[in-house]
Amino acid sequence: MLIFFYGSDSYRLKQARDEVVRRYKSKYPSGFNFFSFDISNVDSPDALEDAVKSLSFFGEHKLILLRNVFAKKSQADAILKYINKYKLMSATDITLLIAEDYSDKEITTRHQELFKLFLGNSSPVKNLELLRGIKLEEWVRQEFNLRNCSIDSTALGKLISIAGNDTWKLSNEIEKLANYKNYETITSADVDSLVSRSIDMNIFNLIDAIAQKNRSNTIKLLYQEMTTGQDPYYILTMIVNQFRNILMTKDLHQQGYSESEISRSAQLHPFVVKKSISSPINYEEAVKIYGRLLVIDTGFKMGQLDLEDSLYRLVVG
Repeated sequence: MLIFFYGSDSYRLKQARDEVVRRYKSKYPSGFNFFSFDISNVDSPDALEDAVKSLSFFGEHKLILLRNVFAKKSQADAILKYINKYKLMSATDITLLIAEDYSDKEITTRHQELFKLFLGNSSPVKNLELLRGIKLEEWVRQEFNLRNCSIDSTALGKLISIAGNDTWKLSNEIEKLANYKNYETITSADVDSLVSRSIDMNIFNLIDAIAQKNRSNTIKLLYQEMTTGQDPYYILTMIVNQFRNILMTKDLHQQGYSESEISRSAQLHPFVVKKSISSPINYEEAVKIYGRLLVIDTGFKMGQLDLEDSLYRLVVG
């Protein structure tokens, strides 16, 4: 049996993956038949075969979590071979859990045959792309409900206008608000009091410092972000998003679009549009740095880069 999650929303992807593992461990608390492998490591495909062939303790169902299956073609080839060899797609005593934060296009270019095999399977397949509009609002409400809280419509709109559809940031703010109100309804005043734009401003200040090649300031600002307790990948995601915003807004602005028109068409908060357009970094340099960010993102997912070290290397040029 296969459970396959994929898509660009890495936070919801992690949620879905962790929930499957949680349910499995609740049913089989021994943990002896749960295996987890990072397929980007050279020996992992062979380790998968060992796990499949191993004797199941207590006759329990096996759950095998595979990460970075599509990171390298050679490793994906090996996974495809073992899936076919041991008929894992139809196995009743083994479940493969695969979660990949790539879009359809990205996965197709990496290994089309394996992707088609997963999509053609009758087991659960879920595409977790970034949420927008009503779906995003429903997700936020659900997250508050899980924490025994609710949020009124005005507060919901204000929270999303600040955080956008960045589910990593939204989850942090939801946790903060839920802990503050404790079983009560979140209001617009609560969002004003507890949810600030300081993180966005810090990221913009960091980007400005990079543009000005101010090494001491870039290190200081990045250190401030690292010591807030935020996940390093969340920080990388924020930087990537802001560079994407800069490229998009500067391009539209050069085409003659007004700030309000850019805000509506790009679905960005006016504050973000204004800061992006006024960023001192020029379009060509932003393209180069955006490319470096994507290399860091890919290298981290493949287990080839230390994320914190790579971020510091980026900001010092």
